[in-house]
Amino acid sequence: MQIPSLENVQVDNLPDECREPWDLMIRQWSQKLERNLLRTKYYDGRNELKNLSIAVPDSMAGISEVVGWPQKSVDALADRIVFDGFVGVGDDSRDPLGLDSILSDNDFDVELPQAIRSALTHSCSFLNVRSAEPEDGLRSKVSVSFRSALYETGLWDYARRGLSAALSITDIDRSQYAQANTIVPSELMLYMPGYTIRIRRTQSGRYHADAPRNTYMDHVPVYLIPYHQDLNRPFGRSRISREVMSITDTAVRTMLRMEVSAEFYSSPQRYLIGADEPPEDKNGKKLTGWEATISKMLNISLNEDGQAPAIGQFTQMTMQPHTDMLRALAARMSGATGVPLSQFGVMTDSGPSSSEAIMAAESELVIEAKNACRAIGVQLRKAARDIAILNGTSEDSDVAALTAQVAELEAKLSHEQSEKESAQSALARLNEQLTTLKMTLEANSADKAVVDEAPSADKTVVDKVPVEAMDAAGSV
Repeated sequence: MQIPSLENVQVDNLPDECREPWDLMIRQWSQKLERNLLRTKYYDGRNELKNLSIAVPDSMAGISEVVGWPQKSVDALADRIVFDGFVGVGDDSRDPLGLDSILSDNDFDVELPQAIRSALTHSCSFLNVRSAEPEDGLRSKVSVSFRSALYETGLWDYARRGLSAALSITDIDRSQYAQANTIVPSELMLYMPGYTIRIRRTQSGRYHADAPRNTYMDHVPVYLIPYHQDLNRPFGRSRISREVMSITDTAVRTMLRMEVSAEFYSSPQRYLIGADEPPEDKNGKKLTGWEATISKMLNISLNEDGQAPAIGQFTQMTMQPHTDMLRALAARMSGATGVPLSQFGVMTDSGPSSSEAIMAAESELVIEAKNACRAIGVQLRKAARDIAILNGTSEDSDVAALTAQVAELEAKLSHEQSEKESAQSALARLNEQLTTLKMTLEANSADKAVVDEAPSADKTVVDKVPVEAMDAAGSV
């Protein structure tokens, strides 16, 4: 399978705060994909033969030999990790938060064992929790999905003991996968604290981000399903370690040598001493070495001295060295994985084991299962809390609901504030127009008053003049 190069891919409409996590996670996913695919091959028994070209000729190196020990080492532990369900603490209710219907709708009991088996193979898998969308086709309000490390990655936050961002490949280009055997993501889901973003691949080959969708959570609702996690490797370790792969390669070569030896030495090999001519069949045809080996009847003539050649047979080769080596490899594999030796197909000569001996042989595997259950249980409890919040059946759901209401009110107030500012601006313009109009009307009123008063004044003067003149004339 070819590894796509997506490190320089550009995403349109992606928020600026998401570009750095996007680049880091794309690079991390591309780098880890080759190793994860290699471990998948070992689990499926499709690992390539590393022939030394010494005991086995190259012409026979193409014989298919499969050793299923990596799959056995994973399945033996995965079968011991069983999920019984969620229960309330200090409550008689079997399902106090109403999770059973949600988990049943999301096939939780079916996909969780698959996620655990994938985590043991690739060191981890992922559990995603988000609000259900119409295209999900779910009856519940919450979508719970598991993804393999082949199709998801994340950034670890040591302070929060969780993921600060996650990137999930929800769909791939089927035509690219069928033609070139290449994984090209066609749809991805970006998880960030507080929101999720769906990213789709366009026909031009570029990627376009949809509008962010609020989750109203202060964390990333994606949880690891880890195996053998520690401080240096928060994403865990694979059960198919380098030691397991090395032992498997040696076991495959041992099985191939057994196959070749059995093919060569199944028919006893004979030899002739003192023969001048090769043996003949009943028809006088000269026989080759292989034909002489498998022939039931040989016609051997006397040599030139008239003596009959000596006929001998090589000792049959024993398979004991190969079986001893295979037993030693199985013992190494048992020590590396904790799986009892008998589960690798190697039987001891001591006869049936007692129950105490069986329990002692499985004690290491039991301890591994308990540790794995403890680590996985912590992540499942955190995921259950988020499921209850999104479903509205948790006490914390009130906080989430209030947060959502606050966000809606802030958006409404922002809209109302924008409308208020627009109305205030319009009102200011109207006031300016009104002020101008008032000043215009007042000016017109003042001019009219002056015009009206002037004739009355002149009339008074005219009227008074004759009277005064008459008075003056009379007094005179």
